[in-house]
Amino acid sequence: MPNADQELIKLKAHIAENIPGFEVKAKNESKFVKFLSFLLFFNKGFMTRYITTLYPRIFIPTLAWEDKNTLSTVIVYAHEYVHLKDRHLMGWLFNYLYLTPQLYSLFALLAIFASNWWLLSLLFLLPLPSPGRMWLELRGYTMSMAVTHWYGYTVSPSHYVNYFTKSGYYWMFPSKKIMEWLLWREYEKICADELSPLLQEVKDVLFPEK
Repeated sequence: MPNADQELIKLKAHIAENIPGFEVKAKNESKFVKFLSFLLFFNKGFMTRYITTLYPRIFIPTLAWEDKNTLSTVIVYAHEYVHLKDRHLMGWLFNYLYLTPQLYSLFALLAIFASNWWLLSLLFLLPLPSPGRMWLELRGYTMSMAVTHWYGYTVSPSHYVNYFTKSGYYWMFPSKKIMEWLLWREYEKICADELSPLLQEVKDVLFPEK
């Protein structure tokens, strides 16, 4: 039987080896994360239920969070490792993809120096679809499904659809049907052991015997 406590230790060590400056911190210890919770008012559980990755750190609700459910913690850290690794390889392109189109609202600041027409950029603050954020989170949740599957638990890709279509990630993708198809497609690859290099990397760390 897999030992989630030992696998958590191995996974965190692997992340530290591959992500310079990696550390885990409590959200309530970060003034910047508290500021983010103010900006992300639409996500009511941001401080207490969501894990937030800001390269190269993972912010968790409290440091005691790791002790509540070690298996769940392994799955979450594997998910967040995808984001850390993508950010490490892609640099600021990762941030651009994740934050657009809402990022374009910053052009409204040009109204201070130029035409007030730039204020129309504030329309980008609306919950417009974000293909970049959807793609990056799909990679993360594919890892979540994979680790759950490797532990021998039943996976329902449909369970993850609301993460993409509801307020948690600012309504980043409107079509439930397309999102469900994408998630099932990735899960079928996992079941067939058709793994991406990153999935294989994490599998080799957690389950080298498989």
